[in-house]
Amino acid sequence: MKNNLLPLMVACSLGAVTLSSLAQDGGVSYMHITGTVVEPECVINNNQQIEVDFGEVLTTRVDGVNYETQIRYSLSCSNLLRNTLKINLRGTPASFNGGLFMTDVAGLGIRVYDASKTAVIPNSGELQFTYAANNPPALYAVPVAQNAAALPGGAFNGSATMVLSYQ
Repeated sequence: MKNNLLPLMVACSLGAVTLSSLAQDGGVSYMHITGTVVEPECVINNNQQIEVDFGEVLTTRVDGVNYETQIRYSLSCSNLLRNTLKINLRGTPASFNGGLFMTDVAGLGIRVYDASKTAVIPNSGELQFTYAANNPPALYAVPVAQNAAALPGGAFNGSATMVLSYQ
């Protein structure tokens, strides 16, 4: 306990010396700080849900390449302090692969990536881009099956939330 008090006493002593020496300088100046808080506004897909429809998918052809679909959305921003932005996609990762988004079918996930084929990892990956009006960055989605998974027939669904922020 005694060793823990020594650094505190030294810090208090130094603080007293510093305050004492400032008072002896004899000068005081006041600082006025101003600024304006600007709220950027970005509207993704006209505030409508983004739909990605793969159509009919054959269970035996789900290989992470077949059925690649461009994610069609719009992006409009105003009042930006700078045009360097990033997109994060938030959602539940597939249980069999953390780089995929979960669907409601066991053994089936969705990979999302940009035009250079760089994957956007759920909750941690980001796509950095320079904003240009009416030209959002290209994103693609493709269904991926777990190795040796026997996918059942029927509809499947998944979801993610697109979040924009400054780089």
